[in-house]
Amino acid sequence: MKKSHSGRRWKGAFFVVLLALAFGAVLTPVYGAVTPPIEPGITIASFTTDKDIYAAMDEMNVSLVVSSPENVSEVLVKVDGVVSSRGAKYVAYSSKTNLTAGANTFSFTRTIPSSCACSGISQGTYYLDATVTHGGELVKATHSIAITSGPNRVIPVNIVVEETRRMVDSGSGELVLVDVRNVMDYDAAHIKGAFSMPLANLSNSTAALNKSGKIMVYSEDGANSTLATTLLTEQGFERVYNVVGGINAWNESGYPQVSTAEEKAAIPGFAAVLALAALLAVASRMRERRCS
Repeated sequence: MKKSHSGRRWKGAFFVVLLALAFGAVLTPVYGAVTPPIEPGITIASFTTDKDIYAAMDEMNVSLVVSSPENVSEVLVKVDGVVSSRGAKYVAYSSKTNLTAGANTFSFTRTIPSSCACSGISQGTYYLDATVTHGGELVKATHSIAITSGPNRVIPVNIVVEETRRMVDSGSGELVLVDVRNVMDYDAAHIKGAFSMPLANLSNSTAALNKSGKIMVYSEDGANSTLATTLLTEQGFERVYNVVGGINAWNESGYPQVSTAEEKAAIPGFAAVLALAALLAVASRMRERRCS
């Protein structure tokens, strides 16, 4: 029995739409709108320590890199942190200086206090806060460290989303970002570059991870990632970071996310493959018409 003309027209229209979408995907990166770059002001390019985990009386080397688009005078650079339960700050650094155009590095060393009741320092995560002030301009950054109750111990380091983004944007090849939410939530929206490893299956998925590499874990609100990072350290992973507040805190900060579909579409050559598939589909349809 011959196929109806309406059915043929419907299928023909479908392939035309598919072809248009495919070529649109190819041409958009080429002919899309171009937004001129915005010249940034003073920024904190990097804020690090020589280690992530310290024991009592360890020497901690702190490095802060401040980037400026031009020479600037009278800039106040401060770093404070490692606050005890009694309110004492064990890290305090201040420098009033001039910045040159480009990167400006500030480095100093401090001794980690003992983890005991008398110092008000217990085992856990502590924060360093950097501020750069010039006139009415204020730039801030936070860096996390962990202090253990004894040497050669490993615990997860809790990091805020601002530092999470800085680490992700650094492009470090040794950093692996892990999303422990369910696959449906991951596919809907996740931090670009993250791998999906649901918490329920995490213990069976760790073989693919480097135990000496940086493993950054996030969940919806930070609760399941806390469980996940504890599991990873128990399995021998040495540099594990828990994103405080999870993807919810990331969203509240206005940081970008991608869906799995968007991430696949951004793969080089994906749009071209889609266009080729559409062309083959149209060619096949035309052959069917000639044979009918």
